[in-house]
Amino acid sequence: MLGIRLIAFAMLALPMWTCAVGRASADVFELTGGGRIEGKMVEATKGNKAAYVIELASGGRITIARSQVAKIETSTPLDAEYQKLARSSPDNVEAHWKLAEWCRERKMRNESQQHLARIIELNPNHAQARAALGFKQKDGNWLKRDDIMASRGLVLYEGHYVAPQHIELLEQQKKARITAADWSSKIERLRRALTGRHQDRAAQAHAEIVAIDDPAAADAVVKTLDREKDPQLRKLWIEVASRLDSPLTVQTLVQLSLNDPDPEIRHDCLEYLVKSQRPGLVTPFVKALRNNDNDMINRAGEALGEIGDTDAIGPLIDALVTTHKIKVSDANPDQHSYAFTPDGGGGGFSFGGGGPKSVSVPVKNPAVLSALVKLSGGASFDYDKAQWRSWLAAQAKLNAVDLRRDQ
Repeated sequence: MLGIRLIAFAMLALPMWTCAVGRASADVFELTGGGRIEGKMVEATKGNKAAYVIELASGGRITIARSQVAKIETSTPLDAEYQKLARSSPDNVEAHWKLAEWCRERKMRNESQQHLARIIELNPNHAQARAALGFKQKDGNWLKRDDIMASRGLVLYEGHYVAPQHIELLEQQKKARITAADWSSKIERLRRALTGRHQDRAAQAHAEIVAIDDPAAADAVVKTLDREKDPQLRKLWIEVASRLDSPLTVQTLVQLSLNDPDPEIRHDCLEYLVKSQRPGLVTPFVKALRNNDNDMINRAGEALGEIGDTDAIGPLIDALVTTHKIKVSDANPDQHSYAFTPDGGGGGFSFGGGGPKSVSVPVKNPAVLSALVKLSGGASFDYDKAQWRSWLAAQAKLNAVDLRRDQ
């Protein structure tokens, strides 16, 4: 044991640059008591399997018990080539620079850095070595990039320099990504269990799904809903999505309430949205009033009537009657098909020639009218936009007078 300690001490006492390049072209023995021995393991004599016989890189042999070795790392041919070059190179700036470049080209980063560090010891103002080690000159001093960035109030975070206060946000985003991935895996497992052969597992999976209320699960829930084909399970995922406080689930429910071919699904989604009373819910439905599809306009009108926000009255008046293009066949003028455009531009009838012709026609939107009557408190001017606008202007004037009285 004393011999091992003396060897380890002798190795630590070598000059710094010699240690830096002293990787043996053999094996590295990590000792349980600390320290390491570099050399070549040779076959033990007399079949002694309880000990290692090591031929030292510096010459000579030693024998140590296997119990004193924690780990053995075998060197590669590249290590051997590097060792040969390092031992034959003088300890000067030019030689260390060549070795640093040789190591860099072979992606031996630690060795390259050690040679660059030795260069700076020999010549503190060696600009190339300083630059390779990340130093920059500022006010006559060589500073690490971290120090320069720190003077600007920035710190290194995962390869990028950011303000310290921004790190907390980045950590939250990273945690959210990890959590979302966990939810994706969990929900996929629960979905499989729902339709599995084991009724007890299916019941447990259903209970776990119904209990989901973590906003981080929104992405996984929406993706599962998008893939779901079973009508009853679609309703289950919609119910779960309706409870999650996430912009993504709100956006999904809005789109389903307008676009889903199943009227029951559209009704359920709208009902969940109305119950949520989320701020800004009017906006996507007002936007849908300008849709090319007349059915979509009426669905949006119905939704705005259910939401009950009077800010939607103006856009609803504009959508009472919308102008659309219809295609009329020359062969049979009584047959036509709708081709909607929100502005109704480009209309007109033309006779003669081949193929269908387009003409612009006004289309009344009954669901929009119903929403207007509801939001106005029972006022009704049928589809007369001018009268509705006059009524709205009068209401605005009356409200302005009331506000002045309150003051």
